[in-house]
Amino acid sequence: MRVFGFIACFLPLFCLSQIGGELGYQSLNLTTNPRAAALGGTTISLSDGDVSQFFENPATLDSVKTKNIFLQVNPYFADVFVYSGAYTFNMASLGTFAAGLTYVNFGSFEMTDESGNDLGTFNAQDYTFQIGKAHRLGPFTLGANVKLAHSSIENYGSTALLMDVGGVFHVNKNWTVAMVFENIGGRITEYTSFSSPEIPFDVKIGTTFKPQYMPLRFTVTSTNLVDDNFTEERDAGGRSNKTLDRIWKRVNLGAEVLLNENFQLLVGYSHKRKQELRLADIGGGAGFSYGMMVKIKRIELRFSRATYHAAGGSSFISLRTDLNDFKKIL
Repeated sequence: MRVFGFIACFLPLFCLSQIGGELGYQSLNLTTNPRAAALGGTTISLSDGDVSQFFENPATLDSVKTKNIFLQVNPYFADVFVYSGAYTFNMASLGTFAAGLTYVNFGSFEMTDESGNDLGTFNAQDYTFQIGKAHRLGPFTLGANVKLAHSSIENYGSTALLMDVGGVFHVNKNWTVAMVFENIGGRITEYTSFSSPEIPFDVKIGTTFKPQYMPLRFTVTSTNLVDDNFTEERDAGGRSNKTLDRIWKRVNLGAEVLLNENFQLLVGYSHKRKQELRLADIGGGAGFSYGMMVKIKRIELRFSRATYHAAGGSSFISLRTDLNDFKKIL
């Protein structure tokens, strides 16, 4: 309890420090699990034992058992690959923790001098390691992730120490409301003495609800509630100047079709993605996403596809299992 009190006292100070400047560490905004990808790109209010959701909101960890393992690969675009993994474990009397790692490999690039002479190649990659904990207080759950993020380009690198703080209010077993403060903190080291990009701080609010007699679960998540993380709308012009459009660009919609415990279908929509990435005369499916979950024996497999542009989209593939289920085998 004293830990959460400390966070609450100092949270406003960290939030104010993120106003202004040029954003960096944009890999922190990438989707790191297929479920969130299929539900519009992000979802913070799903608390049903899925360890991958702790990347979105650490408060969802209260529903996750120990020895849950999650692995994901996302062939993003071109030669860029995003990998993520998470594992839950028990730490003596402190309870259940989750550890996660996200690795973004941007591939190799040609290096030239100012005259265009070939100097070889260089690599670029981002890493984010995080550890999270949640605590239940009646219908409320509070959680926090501590994150160490490192970005490197050739011989240049930058490191940041960050925190996510989230909460989930369980209205009833079929309805949750959540809020998350993402990427509170700052840089430890800079790329150069001339470069000081801001961390992409954000605030999200979301809800998940399931009608009692319907095999459907709906999710609504409001993102980009801090202007610093939404500067592109100021330059988009035209279709982004309408008040209603500006509101919808901050809302992600998703739905899960719960056919049974071993098979589910998912669909989602991001208006922001559609408006910013569609072509002038055709949307090409930009902003829409879909996915499926298949559970075979003790292993849960997920596949999702998010359409970013008429030219194509990005696929997400993951595996999740509970190692406790393998005790009899091992």
